[in-house]
Amino acid sequence: MSQRVLEEVAPINVAFSEAGKSLYLVGGIVRDLHLGVPIDELDFDLTTDALPLEIKKLVSPIADAVWAQGERFGTIGCRIRDRPYEITTHRAESYGDGSRKPEVVFGDDIELDLSRRDFTINAMAIRVAQDIDAELIDPFSGLEHLKQGILRTPVEPEVSFQDDPLRILRAARFVARYGLSVDDSLFAAAKKLIDRMRIVSVERVRDEFDKLLMADAPSGGIDFLRSVGAWMYIADTIAVDELDQLGAELDRSEVDIDLRRAVVFSHCSPLALRVQLESLRYSNSEARSIRLLLAGLDVIKARERDFDEPTVRRLVDRVGYQSIPLLMKLAEILEVPDRGFVDVFTKLDASEDLTDLSPALDGESVMTILDFQAGPEVGAALSVLRERRLEEGPLDSDGETEYLRKRYRR
Repeated sequence: MSQRVLEEVAPINVAFSEAGKSLYLVGGIVRDLHLGVPIDELDFDLTTDALPLEIKKLVSPIADAVWAQGERFGTIGCRIRDRPYEITTHRAESYGDGSRKPEVVFGDDIELDLSRRDFTINAMAIRVAQDIDAELIDPFSGLEHLKQGILRTPVEPEVSFQDDPLRILRAARFVARYGLSVDDSLFAAAKKLIDRMRIVSVERVRDEFDKLLMADAPSGGIDFLRSVGAWMYIADTIAVDELDQLGAELDRSEVDIDLRRAVVFSHCSPLALRVQLESLRYSNSEARSIRLLLAGLDVIKARERDFDEPTVRRLVDRVGYQSIPLLMKLAEILEVPDRGFVDVFTKLDASEDLTDLSPALDGESVMTILDFQAGPEVGAALSVLRERRLEEGPLDSDGETEYLRKRYRR
C-alpha cells in the first residue's frame, strides 16, 4: 500500500484510533490502489463502526469543512487540506418489494458491510489503525478476481441484484471500464431479475449510464446491457439492433460526456429525442447541450453543397462557438461529410472574432444615429445589423454607422 495514502488519512486515523473506533479504506480506493491509479485520481472512501453523529464529532476538530447531506445513509463528508473524504458507518442496504429507496441498517462488522457491496472487486478494505501494518480485508477474493478479470458478486448474484437492481447497470460500467468478463451466474441473475429495474429511480439510472459513457471503451458495457435486456430502461427509443454501431462510435470518440451523450442520442429521431431527454430527466443545460450539437449535425447532414462563409457563421451562431470543436468531432465519429465546414471555419476563425457575432453598435447608438425613439424600430435595426454581420462579416462601429445611414437614407 502507498505510504502517501497512509499519510493522507493519518489525521482521521489518529482521531478514530484514540476514540477506540475502527477505520478502513474501502471499495474503489482499494481496487484502484492495486491497479496503480495515481493518488490524485483516488476517491478517499472510508468505513467505520462509528455512527454518523460520532463521525461528525471526531472529524469536526481536524477538518476544514464537514458536510452531512448523506447522514441518513450513514455518510459524513469532510475536507482536510484540500482532500475530500467520505466516511460511512458499516452498513447494509436493500430494497423492499416495489420500493425505490434503499433501506439502510448500520452495523459494526466490516465483513458484513463488505458482503452487501456490489462486486467482489469493490468488497475489499484496508485497515488503517494506528500502530499496526495496513491489513487487507478481502473475504470474497476480490483481489484474485481483479487479477483474473472476472466480475462477481460477494453473495449470490440474485440476492445482490434483488437488494439493489441498479447493480445490473453498474456491472455494465465495470465491464466497460476494466475490460472484465461477467461470471455466468451473474449474467443469468441479471437477465432473470431485469424487470426489477422498474423500481430504480430515473435519476440513478441516468447517472449510472453517464458513468458508463465515461469509460475509455463503453461498447462492452453497452453489449452487456443489451444481452440482459437492460437497454429498455435507459433509452428505449433507440433500437437494440443499432447498439453494435453505437458501441463502435462511442469507442472511437474521445472521453467527453457532452460528445458521448450526443453520439448516443444521434440515434433518436427528433421527436424521440425530446421524449428521451425528458424521460431521463437531464437538466435544462444538459439537454440544451445535446440538442444544440444534434441540431448542428442536422445542418451539416442537410448540406448538398460545400459550406460558404455566411452559412458557417450562421451555424456558429446557432450552436455556439464553444460547441464547434465537439460538433466537428461528432460529425467525424458519425462519418458525416463536413462539406468543407472545417476549412471555412478555420479560415474565418483566424480572420474574425466568431465568439461574438453581435453588431458593434448597441441600441442607444442606433437611436442616436437614426433619430429613433426606444421601441420596436430599434430592435429591427439591430436585427438588420446582425443579419449583415452574419452574411458579410464584421464591421467596426464607424462602418456600421455608415451602413445604417445608407440603409435608412439618413
